[in-house]
Amino acid sequence: MSLSSEAKKHLHGSLQHQHLNQKLVEYNEAKRFFIGLTDLDYKPGHREHTFYKYWLASNGHTDKNDTALLDAYQPEKIHSQYVIRMEGKGYTVIDHPSEVYRMPNTHECIDGNQHLRLVIDIDARQKPDPTNPKVPSLDNKKITREDLLSRILVACADALSLIPDCMPFLNSFALASSSNAEKCSWHIIYPRAQFIDYRELKEFTEKVIELVGEPYSKFIDNGLLKTHFNLRLLGSAKEGRIKRPAISSVKNGFKNLDDYLVQPKENYSVIWPRTFSEEKPTEEEFKPINNEDALVKGANLVIAKFG
Repeated sequence: MSLSSEAKKHLHGSLQHQHLNQKLVEYNEAKRFFIGLTDLDYKPGHREHTFYKYWLASNGHTDKNDTALLDAYQPEKIHSQYVIRMEGKGYTVIDHPSEVYRMPNTHECIDGNQHLRLVIDIDARQKPDPTNPKVPSLDNKKITREDLLSRILVACADALSLIPDCMPFLNSFALASSSNAEKCSWHIIYPRAQFIDYRELKEFTEKVIELVGEPYSKFIDNGLLKTHFNLRLLGSAKEGRIKRPAISSVKNGFKNLDDYLVQPKENYSVIWPRTFSEEKPTEEEFKPINNEDALVKGANLVIAKFG
């Protein structure tokens, strides 16, 4: 027995109402994960570090001011260590992030061609910028921080559920923030598995942007993700804003600095299959440059300037 058009319309409306109610429950649950920040029990190290102007190999340049970290170290020699960038000093190698804990403007250097964790970068001004009114703010979009953060977290979980055999819970994410009254700045990280490479993470982020919709999607930074990029380390301050973990994340077991890294050195048994991106880069992504020297030097300049 087939349903009448009126009955189908009523059923569709009923299902939509149920879905909306379910989402409201999830949003309310998600909001509590963003309440309050804390500190981890680490003390900064006192080891001396040698800094290099660039990260990538400089292809044989002899000028000491142009020295790159990968001129001094072969990649296989520092495979188990971390490359970090400290603003104003350059790049160096450390054994563990605790060595530079609480040092300002310190960033994890991430090789996007290797496996890496899910990270969503949320960056929102509270009030409009009078010098650049086109930049969106929470006030001019008339949304609250709680609404923004909860919707993005739920969208992350929904997008992850598209990966075969992945069933994430909202308390499975590690959350960290360097927000203040003027700025809402959060990182959402999923410590339990990794993507194949940055292209997969980038397309995953595009899916989150699609699911969360406007105006919330305006505050997700997808331009961060490249072949090589940097992300501020936990405990590091920028303009007085210290990146700290959410109290809920620490209570949920994410008590170590490693839990908030994008590219930890431990081996992971779970590497998600490629789900959101193509196997090979598109033509636009891959445009060979014949001049290898120009390519490497150009990449180093970009990384040094923009991170």
